[in-house]
Formats: sequence, C-alpha cells, structure tokens
Amino acid sequence: MSWKDLFKSKAARGKPDPRLRWFGKLPTYADYYSSSGDEEWALEFNEWVLKGYEVYVARQREGRSAARLSAAGALRLPKSQMTVFASFQDYGGDMRGRPFPLCFYVGLPTALWPGPTSGRAATALRLLAELTRLRDQVFRFFNAPGRFEAVFGGQELDLAGLDDESDDASWVQTARTLSFADWFAAARECLKVEDAGAWCQQAAAWGASIAKLEGEEFGPTLRFPLVMNMPFDVQVAGWTRWLEQRVDLKRRLLSLIISHDPGAATGRLTVIARDLMPEDFLLATPLAASLPYLDDLCGLRPAATEGSMAGDAPAQQALRVPEHWWDFVEDAAPA
Repeated sequence: MSWKDLFKSKAARGKPDPRLRWFGKLPTYADYYSSSGDEEWALEFNEWVLKGYEVYVARQREGRSAARLSAAGALRLPKSQMTVFASFQDYGGDMRGRPFPLCFYVGLPTALWPGPTSGRAATALRLLAELTRLRDQVFRFFNAPGRFEAVFGGQELDLAGLDDESDDASWVQTARTLSFADWFAAARECLKVEDAGAWCQQAAAWGASIAKLEGEEFGPTLRFPLVMNMPFDVQVAGWTRWLEQRVDLKRRLLSLIISHDPGAATGRLTVIARDLMPEDFLLATPLAASLPYLDDLCGLRPAATEGSMAGDAPAQQALRVPEHWWDFVEDAAPA
C-alpha cells in the first residue's frame, strides 16, 4: 500500500462518526494498519500524524532523547472542521523495526462540541479513557494474531454527552475534598519547586499574564501538570476551570492533549487555542518542551526569564497554600 493510497480524498459527511478507526504500526506487520479511508476528516488526521511523526523523528536524529508515546487527545482539524478523539499508543513500530505509534480514534463535528469548558471535560475524558483501554485488545491480538479488522472492526464508541448542552459539574464535589498538599507532593517531581506557596505565587502570576493577553489574536499553547494516580476528571476539569476564569473559552475551540511523562508518576495537560499544525504532534511526545511556543506551568521558576509570560506579570505577595484542589482553582482567580 502506497502513501497515496492511504490518503485518497473522499467526501466527509459532517456528522458524528462513532465508528472506531485506526492508523499506525505494530510489530506483527511490515506496513501500516489503517482502517478504511472513506472520510476526508480521517485522512486529514492520518496525514497530521504522519507529518507530525516526521518532525518527531527529525528531532530524535538531532540527538534529543525520546521514549515511547503514551497520550490521548481531542484534536480540532482545521480543514474538515471535525474534532478527533484519539489515543496514541507506541508498541515500537513495525516488524522491520521502523518506529511509528498506533492511533485509535473517532470523530465529531467541531461545531457540536464548543469550548471545552470545565463542565464538558468529563465526557471527553470518558471517551479518551475508552480509546486508551483498547491497548488490552492489542495485547490479546499479539497473543492470538489474525486479521486486525476482525478484532477491531465494527466497534462503535458512545459519543453521547458531547454537545453544547451537557454540563457536568460532578467533579466539584471531589475537588472540594482532594488534598492540595497531597497533589502538590505528588506533582513536585515535574514542578521542580519545593515550596507550595512559592509555586502558587508563580502560578498566579502566570495566570495574570494569560488574562492580560486575552484577545481575538491570542492563540497560546499552555501546559499544566497532572498526577497520574489522582482523579483525572478533577484535575483536567479543574485546570479548565482555572483557565476559563482568565480566557473566554465559550468562544474558542480548544484542542486538548493528555500525556504521560516517561518513567514518572506525573503527566501533562496541553491546551492548544489555535489551529493544529504538524509540529504540534510533539506535544504528545517527550519532546514537547523543545517547542519554543509552549508555555509550561511546570517550567516556571522564581526568577522568570525576560519575555516569558510569567515575567510579564507584576510581582505578587506569596499566596496562602490552599487546603483543597478546589481552593487552589478558585483562590488564584483574578479579581
């Protein structure tokens, strides 16, 4: 199968598409596993992965270390105006040793899922978790290989709740009881700051800079810390709530990427407030920090570098250390 065959264009229907699709490589075959290219949006997504992975490989050749991918995301495709919910799973590439991840995904017209706001995060996370759990079926496929289509074909995922009407605030109850001290202790590995009060001050200054830059032309790429063994819905919805107090998310179409730091108990939530470009694939990889346009809350230091978003904010007095995760999300809100 040639690359031209992979990307033959066909008309998109512009409606929710819950049918499970896949694109990528496994060590059981010497070529791409690819579901039928019967929709324009699916071909656009496959091409984004291919071009993005080329950038990733080029950075590796420059001598930058990298590990296997473990990520998932809700990605807004600019041409087809579809949002792809996808998991990125890396099993080492094909049987000839050529590296490439395997992606499972479904699609939804972008107009049907605005935001996302904090009240719409839970349904997206449920869908991304379902896509990620397909790795169990991949391992069963390894143990009893056959036709890939016979194992994964015909499956549909539930897209209910992905609309502009659903609003789930159930995460707030857990956020009010989740210890911020416990979260900070677990997140310290990626924060690289020992003092919780100092870090809260940095986060508040960073948030003030974001709020100051808000406008029609403001299209940032922001990254937030996650703790892998604490409730994802509470953390992702909390960071979204934190952001929507500074940026008008209701008029934006954000792409989200959740990634796992290799060999660590931490991860990252990346928010992309603009059209996707091929280089953004690196945001799902361990090389995300090499992107000059990424503003990373884990990368802040007490003495911010000149020109950084944190450096633009005025000095603030140290904030009190919040008791719960909800307190952190709400207490750092700008006046």
